[in-house]
Parts: sequence; structure tokens; C-alpha cells
Amino acid sequence: MVLPFIAAQKGSGLMNDYFDENEYNYICQKLHSKGGIYDVTIHYDSPGYFNRIKSVVQRDRRGEVVFCVIRPNGKVIVVTCSDYPENIYRIPTGGIDHNENVLEAIYREVYEELGLTVRIKSFCGVVRIRFEHGNEHVMFYSYIFILEEIGGNLLEDASDDEVSAVREVDTEELARIAESLRNIKGKWHDWGQFRYVTTNAVVKQLEEICI
Repeated sequence: MVLPFIAAQKGSGLMNDYFDENEYNYICQKLHSKGGIYDVTIHYDSPGYFNRIKSVVQRDRRGEVVFCVIRPNGKVIVVTCSDYPENIYRIPTGGIDHNENVLEAIYREVYEELGLTVRIKSFCGVVRIRFEHGNEHVMFYSYIFILEEIGGNLLEDASDDEVSAVREVDTEELARIAESLRNIKGKWHDWGQFRYVTTNAVVKQLEEICI
């Protein structure tokens, strides 16, 4: 079951506005999870990062999978990339192609980004993020999963070299990482607002299940 990409209606300023609740309900039923639907609005005063999101949605993805991987020691993986600001980490994510199943995307992205095979511990739901700039908006859907590592070699087996380093953190430290994302200044500020939303969503879920 695939969530279709719905292009903007001419003159509407809308893009990717269609959310398929049938797909969402199918995931919940298959994984025996109640999940949750959370709506967040991020307003950008400047067009730079907003236009980047718009371009990504037009080009190759309708949303992303957010993967909180729990290691055998009980800690979770956070990642950074070589071009990020110093000491900035986040919960890893990966794009969902326009014609890709969400569950296929989670296994594919975890292996490509981290080199790990995993078992889904729980599906926490979806954050429907509305990015706004001026009179335009773009919808983006972040599907959140709690995962258990079952195999692979962290980063060594990864086929994508985007991640430059990883850390293992507990929930308390992850909450501090989320706040660091929210408080980034300068040219990374708008990106930080986005990544705060997804990382903080994982923090709230881990607090509920007492990890």
C-alpha cells in the first residue's frame, strides 16, 4: 500500500498535501501499534530553507522515516555529518520515495545510513509538518520508529557515506541534543528547527516507554 504523491494544484501554493490515512492505519494494524498523528507548523521568515524543502518534495520524496535504533547496551544512536556545525548531532532519518512503501523505506534507510539490520520495536506514529513561508506552504511527513539492532556493523556496512560519526546516548542526553538543535544560530537555524521537531518527538516517545 503506497501513499501517492499529490502535486500542487495550479495557483494554490499547495504541495504534497494529501495524507493517506489508509496507509497509516495499515502500518498501525500490521505492527499492532496505536501510533499517533501529530501536527506541527514551522514558519520561516526567509525563503532559503523553505525552498530547499519544497525542491526535495518536488524532486524525490514525500516524507521520511525517523529511526531511533536501540543498541544492545540500551542506548540510542545519534549521528552527525561532516558539514554540520561542531558538536551537533540528531536522530537519523531517511527519505521515503514517492512510490515507496514506508515499511520498505525504514529497513532500506537504516541499512544504507548505518549498516545495521533491525527489528521494529514500535511504530510511534507520524508528525505532519507544515512548512510555511509567506503565503506558501509545503507538507512533509515524518514516520517515527523505535527499532532494536539485530545485526550488521555500525557504519562499516553502510552503503551511504553521508554519516560521518555516531554517538550512543540515553534519553536524558538525547533531550539535551534536541535543545541544541532548537538553539542553533546563524545559517543552520532553520534546519535546526526542523531537526528539533523529529529528534524531540523521539525523546517524548522514549520517555513514555521509559528507555
